[in-house]
Amino acid sequence: MHRLAATPGGWTPDTEGVIFVEQTPAPLVFLTAADTEIQSLARVNWPEDFPALRVANLLQLQQQLAIDTYADDVLRHAQMIVIRLLGGRAYWPYGLEVVRAIASDTGAALVVLPGDDRPAPDLISHSTVPLTVANRLWRYLNEGGIENVRNGLLWICDRTIHTAYIPPEPQPIPKVGIYPLSGLVL
Repeated sequence: MHRLAATPGGWTPDTEGVIFVEQTPAPLVFLTAADTEIQSLARVNWPEDFPALRVANLLQLQQQLAIDTYADDVLRHAQMIVIRLLGGRAYWPYGLEVVRAIASDTGAALVVLPGDDRPAPDLISHSTVPLTVANRLWRYLNEGGIENVRNGLLWICDRTIHTAYIPPEPQPIPKVGIYPLSGLVL
C-alpha cells in the first residue's frame, strides 16, 4: 500500500487545498471509494510473479487537478484499470472521462463496475473489456472476502494482460453468520 502525500490539513470541499496521490506507475491500477476493498487488496497474498498493483481511494481524487496529475503519473502507464463506483457515473464524472480517454489512447484494459451488488449497465458500458469479463470480475468482488478479491484480480489478469493463473470460480460467502467469541455464541 502507498501513503498519501497531502497538503497540510488535507482537503475538504470548503478549502482550496488539493490532495495529490503520489504513487509510482504499475501495470495494474484499482480505484475504489470502499476502504474495505482497499484493505482486502492490501491483505492478499499475491503470487510472486503478480504484476505491481496500485490502489487509490476515489475520495482522494475529487479535484480535477488531482485527477489529471494521477492520470499522467500513474494511469497513463497502466495495462489494466479497474474502477468501482458507488453511486453511478455521477459520483466521479470527470475522473471517468479522463480514465476512458487514457484507456482509448494507450489501449489499457478498462473495467468500470458498480461499487455494490446492483447492476449498472451505464457504468459497465464504459469498460473496454467484453461484458462477460466485466460481469465475472464484478461477481468475484461482490462475493467479497480476501480470496474472492485475489481470485478476481488473478482472473481478470488472465483475460487482459495474458497471465495464466487460472483461479477458481467465485466462492459465495455467507451474508450472515455466527461468530464464536471466547466460546460464546452471539
